[in-house]
Formats: sequence, structure tokens, C-alpha cells
Amino acid sequence: QASARHSSPPTTQQPSLLAAAMAPVYKVALGVAVTLALEASVATAALLRHGRAPPAELSSFDMGCYMEGDPSPLEKGGAKGRSYRGLVSTTVSGRTCQKWSATHPWKEAAAIKPISDKKSNIDEETETIAWGNGLGNHNYCRNPDSSMNVPWCFTMDPNEGHKKELCEIPKCPPHPRDFPEEAKDLKNEVEATDCECADQLYGSTVTTKDTAVPLSLVDKKQQKGKKPCNCSHRRR
Repeated sequence: QASARHSSPPTTQQPSLLAAAMAPVYKVALGVAVTLALEASVATAALLRHGRAPPAELSSFDMGCYMEGDPSPLEKGGAKGRSYRGLVSTTVSGRTCQKWSATHPWKEAAAIKPISDKKSNIDEETETIAWGNGLGNHNYCRNPDSSMNVPWCFTMDPNEGHKKELCEIPKCPPHPRDFPEEAKDLKNEVEATDCECADQLYGSTVTTKDTAVPLSLVDKKQQKGKKPCNCSHRRR
């Protein structure tokens, strides 16, 4: 029994040997992790000192787009991105924008007074808007004075050479045509003021026969000086 006890291998020494063998690997991995963390911290600090920071990830909805010109007669004052109301707050160089309400590092930012957007209604369905400058207690890119062709901002970099910079914002696609609205306008022009024209376009309303006239012939009739009837006095 005594010999059997002495012949059994000690199990407690194996983990100790494994830990001793892996110790140098652990030290190297820890050293690399600490070095990378310090480098990242130093790089971030350098960016912040120059008014720059890693750009925040924005969705396409939050980023938005800017309009080169007013898309319709119902809008005014929004050209060159003055109507931009997105959330981009860094410039093309990656510098962080200064708050428009702040005076450091550039006092000119707070000197531009906010102007609010003004909306009004022509009727129950139609709204007009006169764009303000979109400024407030934020650091989002704007073009408050239309001084540039795209939205811009004052940066947090105290270097005069980087005082103002453009922002990287996509341009909005051309405004799509509003075909229902165009059809409504055409309908209002034709009906009730030119019965003859209505008959030519859609056919007579007093017979089931197809009396519509091709548009190519409409102009010829109009050139002959034929006057339209007055619908308000025409009985059907």
C-alpha cells in the first residue's frame, strides 16, 4: 500500500507548470493591449486639441441632404443648402463644428442671429415656407448667410486656416414632378371656362358618341379664332 501511494503522480503540479509556461505569452498580450490603448488615447487627444474628433455614425435620415435651389414656388430662401436641417456636425476634414451659440474659439458664430422658418397656408391643403437660417444651441452644419454653396460651420480648431470649413453632405436629387397637382391645375384651367375645349379633350357631355378631337387639331381650331362658349350660361 505504501509503494502504491508513492507511485501515484502528483496532479497539483501540472496546472502550475502550464501557468508558468504561459506566463510570458500573457505578459506579451497584456503589453500589446496596453500599448494600443495608449496610442488610441494619444491619437484621440491630438484630434481634440485640433478641434477634430472621430465622426459620429449617422443614418442617411439623420444626415439628410441639401437643396441647390428652392424645389418649388412654394418655398423661398432655402437655396445653397440654407434649408438643410440635418445632423451632420463635422467638416470634410473631420473637424468638429463649433456651436452656433458659442463664442469660443470663434466669436463670429454667436454674432449670427437665429432666424426661424416661417410657414403659412394658402388654403387647407397648400402650405408655403420662407426658410430661416436654422441656427440654435447646436453645432450642426448650416449655411445661415448663403455665403457658401453648401452647408458649412465654424470649427473647434483655433487655427485661422481652419476657421470655417465645408461639410460633407450629399446633394438632394432633383425634386420630382407632382403629376397629380399638375393634373389638378390643368383641370381647373379647362373646366367651367372653356366648354368647347372640354368637349374636345374628353368628348361631349350631351351624347354618348365619341366626339373628342386630337390635340393636333385643337390648335388649328384655336388659330381660326373660334371663341369658346361660356359654361355658366350653357344648359345641358
